[in-house]
Amino acid sequence: MTEKPLWTFKWWEKILLVVAPPVVAFLIWLWCSTCRVVVREEKERELEALRKYNGAVYATWHQRMFYFFLDFGARHVTMMASKSKDGEYAVAVGRRLGFLIVRGSSTRDGRVGMHELIEKMKGGGHSAGMMADGPHGPPRVLKMGTIRIARDTGRPVIPMMYGAKRRIVSHSWDRYFLPVPFTKIVLLHGEPTFVPPDADEAECERLRRLVEQQMNDMADRCDRWWGGEPVGKPGFDLPPKPEGAT
Repeated sequence: MTEKPLWTFKWWEKILLVVAPPVVAFLIWLWCSTCRVVVREEKERELEALRKYNGAVYATWHQRMFYFFLDFGARHVTMMASKSKDGEYAVAVGRRLGFLIVRGSSTRDGRVGMHELIEKMKGGGHSAGMMADGPHGPPRVLKMGTIRIARDTGRPVIPMMYGAKRRIVSHSWDRYFLPVPFTKIVLLHGEPTFVPPDADEAECERLRRLVEQQMNDMADRCDRWWGGEPVGKPGFDLPPKPEGAT
C-alpha cells in the first residue's frame, strides 16, 4: 500500500519542482567547480578505510556542507532528506548532484530513514553523509545518530572538513558559510573511527566526544590555514555550548 503524503503541491509548486532543482544543482556545481582545492590532507588514509570496510559514515558540520555538495555527490554518498515539501526539493537537487537518497530526518520519521540507511549500508558499497549537528544544532555538537549508524553498520566514521581562503559568512545559528567563487580550498580527511558492534551507551558516548573533538580541531585548522580566525565556534563567535548538549 502506497503511503499517502502529508501535503499536497499547488499547481505552481509542481512547476517549480520540475524547473528549480536542475537550475539549483547546476549553479551549486558551477559555483563549487570554480574553487580550487590546493590541499587535500590524508586522502590515502580515507581510501584505505574504504577498501577495508567497504564504506564509511562521512561526518561534517552543517556549517560546512556547501562544498561537500560537490565532493560527496561525486562519491555518490547516501544522504537523508526529510519527508516534507522542502525535502522533495532537496531530493530533486541531491539526485542531480549524484547523491543517493533515503527519506526521514532527525526531527520527523528519523527512525524509518535511519533504518533504511543502515540496511543499504549493510548491503555493501554504500557510504552515508551526515551533517552531524544539523538541521538545527546546537552547532558543532556531534549527535549520537552518527555513532549509532557506524556501530550498526560496521563502517567507520570519517570526519571531513573544508576551509576557504575567502568566504561569505551568514548570520545563521551556525554561521553557515559559502566559499567565494575561484577561491582556494583546503580539505581535511579525519582519522577513521571504528565503533564496535557491542559498544554500550557509555562507549558510544566516549567515541562521540572523541569524534566531536576531532571535528572541531579540524574546523579550527581549516579556518586558521590562511591566518584567519575560527568561524561558528561556540565560546568564540557563538554562545558557549549548552551544558549537557549531545
